[in-house]
Amino acid sequence: MAHKITIYFFSFLVFWVSLTLLPASVAESAMIPLRVVSLYAGHTDNIIALGASDRLVAISGGDESEFSSHLPPNVRRLPMKTGVEAILALKPDVVLLRSLVAQVNPHLPEALERSGVAVYVIDPPSWDGFEEYLIRLAEILGTDPEKARKKLENLRESIAQDAAEAACNENNEKNKGKPRIFLEATRELHTCAPGAWAARLIELAGGLNVASGALPLRGGSPLASWGVERVLEMAGTAGLDVYLVQQGPMNAVTLDEVRARPWFASLNARLAAVPESCLSRPSLLGLEDGGRMLIEIFYGRK
Repeated sequence: MAHKITIYFFSFLVFWVSLTLLPASVAESAMIPLRVVSLYAGHTDNIIALGASDRLVAISGGDESEFSSHLPPNVRRLPMKTGVEAILALKPDVVLLRSLVAQVNPHLPEALERSGVAVYVIDPPSWDGFEEYLIRLAEILGTDPEKARKKLENLRESIAQDAAEAACNENNEKNKGKPRIFLEATRELHTCAPGAWAARLIELAGGLNVASGALPLRGGSPLASWGVERVLEMAGTAGLDVYLVQQGPMNAVTLDEVRARPWFASLNARLAAVPESCLSRPSLLGLEDGGRMLIEIFYGRK
């Protein structure tokens, strides 16, 4: 009997050692992939950017990612106000929310956690808090947090360098400084608050935000009051190079509609648009696409 136990133990030991010596890629393929439900488009964008789109089993259909072409074809789309049963039917390991979704579904996080699902309620991070957010998201997904941090660092450096080179070429040709930019964030001519994601991205891409003194609508809001009168006054005194329109759910306006405004022609500024997801949504994909778009708009190059 003791001889048989020894043989069994030795066989198990050999099997365990062989597993530990497998290449990482083989060992990882033997693991069951994490199943993730993302009910905020910003989380979805960053999951894609971190190379973990294969973990997604469902996303928010009402706030769908602009980068859906990067998603697996069988990913479900769920409404913002979705039931516990619909989510549990997907057998998720992790559900990612923002507080707005939790407010619409007040009992959802607790009900999911009682069923053994890990729930993370994470709001869109600030520009300065984005690195910490990415590290945390990478840890949740089981990807490399240091790679996430480095990807952000390299991307910001690349955008800043491209903007500096474009500005140098432009200045050599026309002897001009940074282009003066006004951002229309909503139809009411709210603009971006100083320090907001859009304001920091405009700055990174080499633009000068002429509404940098705007006051946020409330504490922590990315929007700030401005108005037509101040736009006209600003353009008349110091001039305006680009009137930039954020297009998306917050500002469903076309460029033709902006051009048709009776006061717009007097600005004597170029008109351009950037999708809200690439200008105001904190994500690596939006940062890259938005940065390149802005450099092209400001300096005529990508």
